[in-house]
Amino acid sequence: MNRHTVSLTPCGAYGFGLVLAYLRTSPSAIVERLHEHGFQRALDISSGVVVEVARENLLSEEPLTLTIWGETLSSSLVKVVVAHMRRMLVLDVDGAGVETHLSTRDPALGSYVQRHRGFRPILLGSPWEALLWAVAGQLIGVEQARVIKQRLVDRGGRTVTVGGELGRSFPLPPEPSWVITQGIDALRAIGFSQTKARAIYAAADAIHDGTLDLKPTLSAADAAAALAQLEAIPGIGPWTTAIVALRGFGHLEVLPDGDSGLQSFVGRHANPRRRLTRDELRAWGERWVPYGGWATYFWWLQLQAEAMVRRAVALDEGRDSV
Repeated sequence: MNRHTVSLTPCGAYGFGLVLAYLRTSPSAIVERLHEHGFQRALDISSGVVVEVARENLLSEEPLTLTIWGETLSSSLVKVVVAHMRRMLVLDVDGAGVETHLSTRDPALGSYVQRHRGFRPILLGSPWEALLWAVAGQLIGVEQARVIKQRLVDRGGRTVTVGGELGRSFPLPPEPSWVITQGIDALRAIGFSQTKARAIYAAADAIHDGTLDLKPTLSAADAAAALAQLEAIPGIGPWTTAIVALRGFGHLEVLPDGDSGLQSFVGRHANPRRRLTRDELRAWGERWVPYGGWATYFWWLQLQAEAMVRRAVALDEGRDSV
């Protein structure tokens, strides 16, 4: 197993500690392994690589350190992985202008933005991974969805094994070929509904036969075509494709206005306070244009942090009652 280390310099201030806080509370952080100074995960690039992104001093503005492990690490493969990680970590956009725009246009969101200056969105490993996680999370609670995602990785995922100082295996979500081979019944046994299982199978089949391309490097036009093709599959609607666009392709202008958590959380700032409808959230989000997805990540960061505090309080109360 070969290893290569490179520095990643973000454009502008980059609050890596906030990004790690987001991952620690995210119900979609299934294959990521976090530690005090960074995270590790496998990527489905070439025959599989493992990456670690770290910063020794989380309060500093020093470059991030990217370490890559792989069976073969040619210079061309290293360039591909570096480009992938810069895109995944949104390192090539200075967030200062985005923060100013969001804070000026929306004082409610601005209070969170000011509290979390330097936070950047972080994408999932691929659009396919984003699709699997989005379908798993349709119409159920986040903890139930987390269980299903973990089962999916445990039963159908593959691993990339690293020797040396790491000496461990890193999981990846199942590939489309596994879905096709195992079939709908295997997905049902994991906990997917019939509709969800059929949707995942249909998407996997289209990828396998070459009629659907979900490569993360697609042009904006090709990605839009792929998303339209996805949305034509029964069981994959506008919310799911918005999540794939945002968290898989990195289209940070996309607002997932069908997100129930976002509707409820933003609705806390409405008058009267209530859960917003899709149309109401879309109208509210006009003030975030063209950074609807970036705004969504700020809301999610705060929502997840508050949910973690509630779980901790409930756990403490449970201990006190014993």
